[in-house]
Amino acid sequence: MPKGLTRKLIAILFAIGLLGVGFAGGQYYLQRMYERQVEVGYRRALGEFGTHFEKIADELGRARLSVSDKQRSLIAANLRRLIYAAQSNMGELPLGELHLERISHLLDNIYEHTYDFVQGDMDSAFLRELHGQIEYVSQELGQLLVSKEREFPWVSWHEYFSTMVLVPEFMQALTSINDGLEEFKPPVRQGEIQGPGIEREQAIEAARVFCGRDDLNFQVTNEIKGNIPSYTVEAIGDTARYVLEVSKRGGMVLWMTVTSASQGILESTLSLEEMVMEGAEFLQQRGFSSLHITDVQVLQNKATLTFVPNRDGVLRYGEPLRVQVSAADGSILGFWATPFFVAQSRVQSDIATNGEVAWDLEDKVQVGVEIVDQKLALIQNERQEEILTTRLGVKYEEDYYLIYLNLETGDEEHIVQVSSPQFF
Repeated sequence: MPKGLTRKLIAILFAIGLLGVGFAGGQYYLQRMYERQVEVGYRRALGEFGTHFEKIADELGRARLSVSDKQRSLIAANLRRLIYAAQSNMGELPLGELHLERISHLLDNIYEHTYDFVQGDMDSAFLRELHGQIEYVSQELGQLLVSKEREFPWVSWHEYFSTMVLVPEFMQALTSINDGLEEFKPPVRQGEIQGPGIEREQAIEAARVFCGRDDLNFQVTNEIKGNIPSYTVEAIGDTARYVLEVSKRGGMVLWMTVTSASQGILESTLSLEEMVMEGAEFLQQRGFSSLHITDVQVLQNKATLTFVPNRDGVLRYGEPLRVQVSAADGSILGFWATPFFVAQSRVQSDIATNGEVAWDLEDKVQVGVEIVDQKLALIQNERQEEILTTRLGVKYEEDYYLIYLNLETGDEEHIVQVSSPQFF
């Protein structure tokens, strides 16, 4: 082979080698950036999880002393917001085989009883017990976070969470915190779910139908005593883990959380409108009809949607359903319906009205406000007393609002801004 040709061939091979090294280096850099993003996301979610429990404990501590209707209403609103956020954090963590159903049930129990608290009907001993339970979780989480940060400051939290190889004590610690919660029986109140009693096998079948997946291994892992006796059902597959609570009477799925291998990793691709459509379709397929969306909470790459039933032309705000949707692929990450089922079991009062009012609607809106939509809505005031209102969907300049006017007096009960007329 001529020397010139040999030199050219060597140069070409050398250039190809440099390109290969550069490509490999670039891929390594991108991989490290990706792992760093995942690590930061996990650190943030766990840190926020602990912070939210600390704040819930603070609010329950204040609740023990409160006698003012206004303060009780404010505390209840803060508790619901913090519970939303804590449940969202749990959905962001790749918990794998962790069993945290007691923590989930505690949050759900607090949310359910905020309505009793606002009305002044919450048993003081039960309130103290809730505060003690939350304070225990908060303190244990705080100690765990501090100890692990000191013990393994150099460990990639991506590996820490996804493999559980380097520090298996973490898994045991979280499980111990969950198991340290003592089961307690809330005070019995009106509105317990009615229906025929079911056995474990029936609870598993109800969970299987609700999940809509036959590729999972279903089993009952716990029986919960209390205001709504129920079974905890776990369903584990290769890429996802479901935890559901099924009522022992009626076989209703009260709540569900989903943890997947890709959760918190995939980028958001769906619009808010698309996530709303996914959530509405999920509920409709499971027999929840005539629903209207009333609230959207967007955190990271997921949206928590609140729906209420439209019964006889009246939106019932006291009977909410919540569903959490991934912005990456539209998959369902969470479902909560305890207040809905409790409300369904109560005797429903008939609302006899044709929507006519004794006051002039034009006198109740500012000049320049365009009324786009009008519906009847049964809402709750600061004391959680039900008030029938006419709900106006309005546009003012480029913004959209919902105005709730007392149907009897015409007084403003509530005003809230919404992102688009889709929520009218």
